[in-house]
Amino acid sequence: MHQQNPHCINTADIIWQTDDLGQAVPISSMFGDVYFSKTDGLAESRYVFLQHNQLAQRFSTLADYETFTIGEIGFGTGLNILATWQLWQQVRPDNHSRLHIITTEKFPLCQTDLQRALDCWQELTPLAKQLLANYPPPLAGCHRLNFFADRLTLDIWLGDATDSLAQITGNSHINAWFLDGFAPACNHELWAEQLFQQLQRLSGENTTLSTFSVASVVKHGLTHHGFSVKKVKGFGKKREMLTAVFLANIQENLPIELNKKPQYIHKYPRKTKTIQPSFTLPTLSDNTKKLSIAIVGAGVAGLSCAYALAMRGHKITLIDKTAPLAEASGNPRAFLAPKLTSLQRMTTNLHAIGYLAGSRFYQNLAKQSNLAIFQQTGCLDLLSHNRIELSEVNDFPMAFAQLRSATQAENLAGVPTGEAIFLEKAGLIHTQNFAKAVLTEKNIQFIQDELLDFYQQNHHVILNFTHQSHQVFDHVIICTALDTCQFLPNIRPFNYSRGQVSWFAISSNHLLPKLPLKYGGYCTCFDENKQAYFLMGASFVRDTLDTTAKEADHLMNIETLKEAVPELANNLNVSTSWHGRAGLRSQTVDYLPLVGQVGSANSRVWTFSALGSKGYAYAPICSELLAGLICGEILPLGKNMLERLYPNRKSVTKKI
Repeated sequence: MHQQNPHCINTADIIWQTDDLGQAVPISSMFGDVYFSKTDGLAESRYVFLQHNQLAQRFSTLADYETFTIGEIGFGTGLNILATWQLWQQVRPDNHSRLHIITTEKFPLCQTDLQRALDCWQELTPLAKQLLANYPPPLAGCHRLNFFADRLTLDIWLGDATDSLAQITGNSHINAWFLDGFAPACNHELWAEQLFQQLQRLSGENTTLSTFSVASVVKHGLTHHGFSVKKVKGFGKKREMLTAVFLANIQENLPIELNKKPQYIHKYPRKTKTIQPSFTLPTLSDNTKKLSIAIVGAGVAGLSCAYALAMRGHKITLIDKTAPLAEASGNPRAFLAPKLTSLQRMTTNLHAIGYLAGSRFYQNLAKQSNLAIFQQTGCLDLLSHNRIELSEVNDFPMAFAQLRSATQAENLAGVPTGEAIFLEKAGLIHTQNFAKAVLTEKNIQFIQDELLDFYQQNHHVILNFTHQSHQVFDHVIICTALDTCQFLPNIRPFNYSRGQVSWFAISSNHLLPKLPLKYGGYCTCFDENKQAYFLMGASFVRDTLDTTAKEADHLMNIETLKEAVPELANNLNVSTSWHGRAGLRSQTVDYLPLVGQVGSANSRVWTFSALGSKGYAYAPICSELLAGLICGEILPLGKNMLERLYPNRKSVTKKI
């Protein structure tokens, strides 16, 4: 099945051979080439890629808040990444500089082969463990891995290298390239004209490059696309290798649509179409200094943005008229599981992308804060409300989704469910511990006050409040859910609905699922203060702003459960003491959130809002996107997705 679906990412077929030192080394059976040197692969990585890109010296002299970006063609076993990471730990300056590595791979190693390959390098074991713990399943697109303690971001783009590079954008460029794909004689499809075009587009003046290959197709491809190339001594017995420096100006190579000024919507005569504003990168010039940023709204969107920016060393003031997570984001537990779609639509399914990023983010935040934030329970999706055929589930890697028979599903759940999809990485988020972990960060200050209005004056934004005097910031991010439209009048009013979760204390004689179940709603067990609870959610009621917990919504949640798992619902004691919590979901008319800059390319007003019921899945990846836009980084989502999230998109803005 995996071979037949063109959207599948096929893992590498590995042959293991013994090298000159008696170690087992991996060889690609498809390309007939070795992944690393049979003499000493780590020494080769250091010589070819680290030494000939002068990384030790360049890392050590990075300015405060400067980001150094490396692009790699051919992730392979991750050896180059780990060698670079180790060097970064050794020589990085004691400031807020960051290392960003972007790597591509069409045929990733499976987890078992990757671990076996990295076991060869004992000195890299601590870093290899972190990489393996965050290693993504083989699904196409960008997988962002953040190692905040080391000021390191790793983007792994799975898929064809040229296609992946074509999706990359941002207000930055690659500082150094590692060209480590299999040799042209083995993999001629990689070294095509289109690849060199992307290397040119993403490079800046004085970008360096190194590669083991001296093939003429590589040398000529680089030379014809702005690089000054020379041959130098190769590693070990290899006579020569190539180094290069890019001489052209980056602005000459960026796509036209990323350079042009934003188009504004005007009133036109009848029968004349309104011009759609295209996504435009910010044109801000303060990306190498400490920023003061106000974030209005302390729900999951505001908290996640605060954390992403604080981890980059910026000063964050988080403002809310009530306590953090007082609104829709503050349920006792949030449930993290993907809304499945076919592989063909996977790279544009923000919810699935966010789910993968979120499962990594919440687990890492838990480790960093030593708080119980994420419980990876797995879950069973009972095939309700899925836009996917059962046959398509088999196209997914098993680490992402597995189709289970009725008997297998019942053994997992402990209750009759019928045929279902098992989602291994799904789990529960302890919302209050999440907020606590974010708010204890030293760069984040929380203020409880109500924002009245704000305006931009030159390079600053002035905010006026109910109780305290006005404050001045470099930027403001509006994360106020349904209230966002009050502050951003050019945005069309959001749709909204009321959602209530219901829970009650349970004893051992209840029939309970062993793991969360996902259907038209969801249900799960959780523990709080040594007491076990059963939770269901969430009701759906349109056209009301009432957030009072209601018995009718409890009954609605029970009925939804009864339709999916009648034996479980019929066992519930409806006369027991129920707890409830209601909030308002807000959504745009096209159901995607607003993420990005509001107005012109020099605006200092941003928004992350209208998350609907998907806040905890959207928040980690969209916060990284917003932080990247503000800080002038290369972004974790492709251009197609950026267009769909752009706050100035036609579908969500009013005609002026």
